[in-house]
Amino acid sequence: MAQESVEIVISADGTAEVHVRGVAGTRCVTDTDALVGLLGGTVEHQTLTEEAYQQDAAEEQDRLWQG
Repeated sequence: MAQESVEIVISADGTAEVHVRGVAGTRCVTDTDALVGLLGGTVEHQTLTEEAYQQDAAEEQDRLWQG
């Protein structure tokens, strides 16, 4: 399993970019909600990576149990 990490890049103009790596599925969005709030609370642009489209192991288990 890949190591989970969050990288925050703050530009000279004050804009911030948040890069999440090592998190399968869209859990990265909910996991960073509090951080986005601390950085100003507004998401102007969001790009999901290939990892976001991979199914999280917990999501896969839930899907299997639900039939």
